[in-house]
Amino acid sequence: MSFKWKWLLTTFVAQLMLGGIFTGIQYTHMGNVAETELQRTRDSFQAELTQAHRPGSTYSMDVVSSMVRDFYTRYKPTAVWIDSEDGVLYTLGEVPKSTDQVPPPLLSTISLPTPSHQLIILFDPHDVYRSRNDMVFYLTGVFLLSAIACSMILFGLSNTLSARLEDLRSKAMELQSGKIHSRIEVKGRDEISCLGAAFNSMAQAIEQQMKVMEENHANSVSEKNRLDVLLSSLGSGVAYLDENFKVLYLNRALAKMLKLSVQPAKPVRLEQVLLMAGVVKEQRMLLKDMVTDYFGNHEMPIELNFNDGRVLQFRFAVYNDKSQGAHAVLIVEDVSIRKNVEDLRNEVERDPLTGVLNRRGFDLTLQARLSRLLPGETLGMMFLDLDGFKAVNDTLGHKAGDQILKTSATLLKGATRNVDHVARLGGDEFAIIVARCNIQLLKNISERIIESFACDKLLVRIRQNHGLTVSCSIGAAMHPLHGTSIQELLEISDEQMYQAKKSGKNCYRIAGVTEPQGKSVSV
Repeated sequence: MSFKWKWLLTTFVAQLMLGGIFTGIQYTHMGNVAETELQRTRDSFQAELTQAHRPGSTYSMDVVSSMVRDFYTRYKPTAVWIDSEDGVLYTLGEVPKSTDQVPPPLLSTISLPTPSHQLIILFDPHDVYRSRNDMVFYLTGVFLLSAIACSMILFGLSNTLSARLEDLRSKAMELQSGKIHSRIEVKGRDEISCLGAAFNSMAQAIEQQMKVMEENHANSVSEKNRLDVLLSSLGSGVAYLDENFKVLYLNRALAKMLKLSVQPAKPVRLEQVLLMAGVVKEQRMLLKDMVTDYFGNHEMPIELNFNDGRVLQFRFAVYNDKSQGAHAVLIVEDVSIRKNVEDLRNEVERDPLTGVLNRRGFDLTLQARLSRLLPGETLGMMFLDLDGFKAVNDTLGHKAGDQILKTSATLLKGATRNVDHVARLGGDEFAIIVARCNIQLLKNISERIIESFACDKLLVRIRQNHGLTVSCSIGAAMHPLHGTSIQELLEISDEQMYQAKKSGKNCYRIAGVTEPQGKSVSV
């Protein structure tokens, strides 16, 4: 049932209920008034009878009959009769056969002076309650007509209101279905007109917001397409990962690296993609650690080998914000060629026994470092020759000699910095390229080298077991203080190394420094 009919039915029933309540109250009141008037009539007649037959006076049936006829004429009761033990003595009107069903207000009994004589008066209920019944009929008609009239008025108003509300509902449904141009015709200044005006304002705001959203969406799609074209044109693989380590996007380069024919239809964990791409078994533990520590510290690139010989390098840029939560951008490079070049370069430029630079690597590195020096920047050159190495090699064999060379290279790398370069020039000769150095730094490195040779466990064991001592003599020079060319630096540092040999070995000499240098460490 619609709201209109509920409203009309409720109003009609309310009118009838109010009319019924008011009519019931009036009905009871008018009945009480009629009964009170009837009691007053009875009391008045009884008073007249009592007045006519005072104590001591003679009871006269004629007088009673005359008074009864007069009462009957005035009040028109249904019947009046005198009852005695011998039966009915006098009657006026229609005496009923039984008075058991007659209510007390309509049946009055008056005792007469003669014993066992009673005057009984039966009133007509239609006459007694005529005013009440007429009032009930009148009020019922009035309230019924009032309810009908009010319902008709409300029906007309509800038709008008429901039509306008239905129009508002239909426009709202159109707006919900996407017809953002729907508007309501506003007439007047009543509440529904105000509601219609508010609806139009809301629809206008929604239309403007939709236009802005469409423009933003178009811009977003355009930006996405441009970004996709840009990322697809890159040689590096790029992927976007969510907090669950799932790939939400990857460019064409990465799809090619991972041998994916199409983009994944739904987000897939990077671990699954890499396993399908063929990560070698030996590195699957590294892959597992990478996934486990995904949002940890991945500042250093991670390199994974694949079954087809490729080497891919993974770099993460991890982000965490309130809107998107934890996510990351993954950049992948195919470093297979670079790794092969590095391996080949190591074979050419590295000493296979000690792992440090060989003579070729030393020359190339020194030339490159000198060519990249900035104005005011310095570079140190140290030449080293092992003392006592030939005796050990001749006494204990080449295997022991090779082990001493490996140990010497390790000691030299331990005494220098990561930016410095250690090289084996041949036999037992070594050289060190010291970056951004000064005289004091050359002294410190030389003293650390001499001290490390004196304390190394292998060299101490050879000295104790075989009486053979291995130490080193060091010569150093600095660019541009002692020379500006490679040849000058090499000659000066080599000369200083020979000076250290002449001074008793196991010490160092730095060009241009006249004070005592590198006092031998007792062994």
